[in-house]
Amino acid sequence: MINKIKKTIASANINFLIGSGLSHPFLEILSGIESRLTAETDSTKIKEIKKEYFEKSISKNSELIKTLSNDGEAVLNHYKEFYKLVNQVVLKRESTLLSKQVNIFTTNIDLFSEIALENTGIEFNDGFHGRFKPKYDVGNFKKSYYKTSLHYENTSEIPVFNILKLHGSVSWKSKENSILLDRDLKILNETKKDFKNFDKLMIVNPTKKKFEDTILNQTYYDLLRIYTNELEKENSVLFVLGFSFADEHIRDLTLRVANTNPTLKIYILSYEQSKTKEYQKLEDAKNKNVEIILPKDESHYDFEGVLELFNFLLNDPEPEENNE
Repeated sequence: MINKIKKTIASANINFLIGSGLSHPFLEILSGIESRLTAETDSTKIKEIKKEYFEKSISKNSELIKTLSNDGEAVLNHYKEFYKLVNQVVLKRESTLLSKQVNIFTTNIDLFSEIALENTGIEFNDGFHGRFKPKYDVGNFKKSYYKTSLHYENTSEIPVFNILKLHGSVSWKSKENSILLDRDLKILNETKKDFKNFDKLMIVNPTKKKFEDTILNQTYYDLLRIYTNELEKENSVLFVLGFSFADEHIRDLTLRVANTNPTLKIYILSYEQSKTKEYQKLEDAKNKNVEIILPKDESHYDFEGVLELFNFLLNDPEPEENNE
């Protein structure tokens, strides 16, 4: 399996789809919240479910720009290690024809990726442009970064991670039909004081009726279009980490591209040894290009399991061929 993935990475455009499983246990995973909210008709109970979602899975993001608890520090260190490993994998590729851009598609609305990349000094693009009043635009993605030697003027492309947040972010705010950067998480902190501010958060609500904001609606579909376009490219690979495919829209789009692009390879790292129904639906892709990687024995593909796999990709030597 390691050698198969190595060969795929060596000649592929690299994409990741990251879910809430990687930010656990600092942020709780509320499985079934979408179905609960969709089925509920009582406004008081809907508010209670949303408040539970906010308190368990959103509010602690304010700690990420302050002092982290032990759980938060551990998760952040995992993210930092992950991005350093992937950065090294990209640097070790021999091909000079392949772009060194890595796409991180995520439904997580937390700030772990941005903070981890900034702390490690790895170049990343979060869609914002501007120094004093950064404004978000999907057109800001797909920029390559180059470094020139001071003495010999040799120019080389360096890896850059595109962070595409499909469900919005706690650091986004809406103003005059634009998405601006909320550096201090002002809206999040206002919501902690008064929950009526919840609807001001620029996040996709976990319900079948996902949107209340036109800008967020348009941005969501623009980002999904980028997602499908990247997977439709020849020789692309998608690694799915900590993501259950409970989002039917993303699951259906992924299956559709898997069916139409035989050069696409998808590796899903399953948390448990059993395959979920959602994973099995993807595994049935007609091109047989979706592979579900199950953990061994009693282990799990939590963040530590993911790091172990990518350490193997970076350091495990190729087995010598037996010519006898």
